[in-house]
Amino acid sequence: MKKLITVFAFLALAFAFAPAQAQAKFGHLNSDELLSMMPETKEVQKQLEAYNAELESQLNTMLDEYKSKLDNYKQNEKIMTPVVMEAKSRELMDLENRIQEFQTIGTQDLQKKEVELLTPVIEKAQNAIDAVAKEKGLTYVFDTAKGTVVYADDSQNIMPAVKAKLGL
Repeated sequence: MKKLITVFAFLALAFAFAPAQAQAKFGHLNSDELLSMMPETKEVQKQLEAYNAELESQLNTMLDEYKSKLDNYKQNEKIMTPVVMEAKSRELMDLENRIQEFQTIGTQDLQKKEVELLTPVIEKAQNAIDAVAKEKGLTYVFDTAKGTVVYADDSQNIMPAVKAKLGL
């Protein structure tokens, strides 16, 4: 609903300040749908899945090590001296911290990898949008997936006029 209000408000402003200009022409598309149809996106998805599987494999190895050491600690807890118990406890805590850090860094790395791999695909889609918009003589193209403008022909920036109207 908020997305529609934003789009309608933008359209109202565009029409309000467009009388002196030629008739504005609008277009729309769904960027999520467009990206999902592109073969490059499918390839990116495969690469991300492979990278994620690699990270999960490493994490599972660390979790197996932790479980093994924890089981060993529990089984031998009664026969350990306080010094050994302290050392084993510290070792388990260190391993827990490493696992948590690995999960955090792994998530960040996966997000960076996604941005790195998707950026050229998004740029290719944007170039196609720009080209089609120019061919069709469109002034604005809206993205129905996000409620944003993905293309705008050279147009007058009305921000100074609106700020003046508001006394800003």
